[in-house]
Amino acid sequence: MFVLFLFSCSESKEKFLHPDSVSPEIYEVLLDNDFVKVMRVTFEAGQGDKMHDHNPMTFHVLEGGKARVALPDGSVNEREIPSGFTGYNHEGQRHQVTNIGENEMKILLIEEKTITPRTEKKENFLHPESSSPNIYEVLLENEHVKVMMVTFEAGEGDQMHDHNPMTFHVLEGGKAKVSMPDGTVNEREIPSGFTGYNPEGQRHQVTNIGDNQVRILLVEHS
Repeated sequence: MFVLFLFSCSESKEKFLHPDSVSPEIYEVLLDNDFVKVMRVTFEAGQGDKMHDHNPMTFHVLEGGKARVALPDGSVNEREIPSGFTGYNHEGQRHQVTNIGENEMKILLIEEKTITPRTEKKENFLHPESSSPNIYEVLLENEHVKVMMVTFEAGEGDQMHDHNPMTFHVLEGGKAKVSMPDGTVNEREIPSGFTGYNPEGQRHQVTNIGDNQVRILLVEHS
């Protein structure tokens, strides 16, 4: 188990130290609303941030490396973090991170502010990874979140399926056709780097109508 990002800070925080405020050169805000804040975190070799806080968070390592994490109590942890590693911290955290490896590290970070889960479970909920396992790869699933890597090859489509409230980040964009249960169809260009949040969840069917692969990191909030 990788515990690097999973320490909890038990002390109360008099002032919340937003990472994008104290270290804006490292934390790039992609989306910030009443529900979530999504950040792309980039550490150059040898670079470190300032002590900061996190809300409950999901993270996905885009480019791994070796990091040192210091906690407010003075304890320090060093760990190799592989590319593709995905984790979740329900408690939030205060820490300081330094890239002690020789290569750039990149992490996609989704902080939860106020997530309102569905009070009623939809009947006959169509899980995308069950109906289209060739497209939806579950990276992490617990009582709070389900994280999936969604990969559409050119011309490929999934089956009609449901989503819980979700945050998504487009790793490789393209052109998609989205069909709704009522028969409406929408075609749209989805640029790489686009980040969005849907507080309601949705039932739909998606087809990649472009010429290249489309990849999306999807976090469903339970």
